[in-house]
Amino acid sequence: MMWRALRAEGMRLKPAACWLPVISSGLFIAFMALEWYLYFKGPAGVYGVFNVMYMFLGFVMLLNTALLAGMIAGVEHESNSWKQLLTLPVSRAVFYWAKALWVLVLLLCTALLIIAGLLLLWICYTSEPLPFQFLIRQIVYSFLASAAVLGLQMWLSIQFSNQAIPMSIGLLGAVSGLFIARDSSAALWTWVWPWAYPTLSSPFMAHPGRWIGISAGLGVMLLAAGTLHFKNKQF
Repeated sequence: MMWRALRAEGMRLKPAACWLPVISSGLFIAFMALEWYLYFKGPAGVYGVFNVMYMFLGFVMLLNTALLAGMIAGVEHESNSWKQLLTLPVSRAVFYWAKALWVLVLLLCTALLIIAGLLLLWICYTSEPLPFQFLIRQIVYSFLASAAVLGLQMWLSIQFSNQAIPMSIGLLGAVSGLFIARDSSAALWTWVWPWAYPTLSSPFMAHPGRWIGISAGLGVMLLAAGTLHFKNKQF
């Protein structure tokens, strides 16, 4: 049943949702290349790209999470097809998780495209040895630590028919997360602000696995709570 729901959800995906991982990863790689060319010179300077990645990778993953959740949930809102869809002999929970899994798949595509783009950029730009393991950890950790925000954005996108609201919340959360994660005076906020988790999960930070575990656990709880609410929601 889940596989059929995933296939059906995939057929309803907007072209913009499919292109978003390609466009966002391409822009991110282009930004990295520009920073590399303008500011990081010499054999040692090429490794400065990881500092730039640390600063902005979490923002890209979080923004994509908000946009993808809005696009995928917005299909039914725009066509007013929730009632028709939910009359089908498929559990509401299956519909909810199928949408969340598609967001997860497209986020994974974003992470893989960034990895591939940075590998190509490194090969073209320098002959210095690439810290491949660090590169993979930096990107994969950020992807995994986005789980909590995925759970929250999925619920918001189902709740509001106007997708500008959850997308705006996601944008503000992503921007604020950049600062909260680096503000030593906001230590308490880092625990309760899921938008800070991708930045805190960087290998540059202490105990990155802690934030991945917190995000994964919170993400599952939020998705479970969202599923329960969705099962009782009236459209």
